[in-house]
Amino acid sequence: MRAGRPRDEGVRRAILVAAQELVLERGYAAVTMGDVAKRAGAGKQTLYRWWPGKGALVLDAFSEWVSQAPRGRSPRRPSLSSTLVELCRGASEAAPVLRALMAEAQFDEDLHQRLVAQLVRPRGDELRACLVDRRPADRELVVNVLSGLVWQRLMLNEPLDARFVRFALRVVERI
Repeated sequence: MRAGRPRDEGVRRAILVAAQELVLERGYAAVTMGDVAKRAGAGKQTLYRWWPGKGALVLDAFSEWVSQAPRGRSPRRPSLSSTLVELCRGASEAAPVLRALMAEAQFDEDLHQRLVAQLVRPRGDELRACLVDRRPADRELVVNVLSGLVWQRLMLNEPLDARFVRFALRVVERI
């Protein structure tokens, strides 16, 4: 974070909510930083002071949304099946935004690194936590296969439904 005045948490929340709402209403490409500032009641300069661009702002908005989504957390280790179902549910709900962020990240190294750190790696960690009984190399292979299957379905705009989850689980049973 840059030196200067600390972020006002209320303003930050308003900006993140505005970004999420606008992107869901209009689509990623149709939303500008000015639109978000206006909806949030903040100055556009505030957005640019806190985020380097629209991609980083939208990623933060959806990362926060994903982290707050209710998950079936229990003291026991979650099953691979239930974790994959939750991952697919969240990805399905945010599919258009995820596709836009992935596309933009191909040309923006900072956004690419943020996307990996804020969404890709944490989802992989959730999958890894279900696979502690597997050898580390097998665990990484399963995480990569499942992540690849999910991203492929997202990019092709194909459903991440129960049928897909059953298919993905059959694939990784063989690893």
